[in-house]
Amino acid sequence: MTESVEFAQMFNQFFKNSSRMASTYKPIFLRSLLDIGALADPGQKEKLVGKDWLKIKDGKIFVNLNFIAIRFAKYYWDMEYSFRLRQSQDRQDANITRIVRSAHDSHKKPPTIRELSGDDMEFFRKQVITKSLKPEVLVHLQTDMARLYKKTDSNTISLDADIIDFFHTYKTTITYGLNYVTAKYLEKINNNVPNITRKVEHDPTKQTRKALPSEIQLKMKNWQESKCLYCKNEFESHHVDHVIPFNFVFSTEPFNCVLACQQCNCTKSDMLPDKSLFADVLDRNNEIESFLDEQKTTYDEDKYKILFDTCVAEYNGNKFFKPEI
Repeated sequence: MTESVEFAQMFNQFFKNSSRMASTYKPIFLRSLLDIGALADPGQKEKLVGKDWLKIKDGKIFVNLNFIAIRFAKYYWDMEYSFRLRQSQDRQDANITRIVRSAHDSHKKPPTIRELSGDDMEFFRKQVITKSLKPEVLVHLQTDMARLYKKTDSNTISLDADIIDFFHTYKTTITYGLNYVTAKYLEKINNNVPNITRKVEHDPTKQTRKALPSEIQLKMKNWQESKCLYCKNEFESHHVDHVIPFNFVFSTEPFNCVLACQQCNCTKSDMLPDKSLFADVLDRNNEIESFLDEQKTTYDEDKYKILFDTCVAEYNGNKFFKPEI
């Protein structure tokens, strides 16, 4: 019980000091460390990726930094791939983000934690450890949580073994706290980007994209006269496209959805439409104003334009979609 109180006090102190963060490194490091709590449950322990990097001896648990690195990198890889949020006040963004960008194959999804633990990712893990975990996290986190861990060799930290049960018991509560301080910080440096809290809590292994109801799709088909809103050609079957990309808005609202042919939908992918096409969407929304009111949406044309411009600045850049006609 005494140990649990001491651990709780350390985390409370960290949360109180979180307003001083200069990046998301610290909470994501702690989130990565939480997984050692799985050792308290035989079923979870069996499935724990990287458990060979954990050793218990003389009342201590020794954690090789590779165990943390694969989880730390996975978070930033997923966030960069999906949402492109800035993670640091540094003009060039967080160092770990640059490491991920240099390793990412744009034609592939981010690797899994198990893939990151493989022998072929050893060099990548070494970069994460030497260029991010050691210089940017380990020393700085100890200013807030001096008693949490000790460095035992160049690649290992040790913690009181009692923390395994503490992490196992309170993982959900601690995760909520870490997500909160992470989202609060990201909101400060990603101006006007929507749904940051939901993005921080996002689990890429679970489906989060809400489908546009079929009855609304049928209405859209009638409004568009069975034609793709982008190329204006008739389609036999349609795709629902998020005008401002889903990974930026992280929601599915009728005013931000149109029906598109397969070619346009796949080619546009995660881009914004060019401004002339966006103007067509604005005209469409004006024509269906009464429908949007019935749906109790929060549609406001001026705010929608601002959201488009924010997406250009924070996510899309200067690459716009326009079909070849």
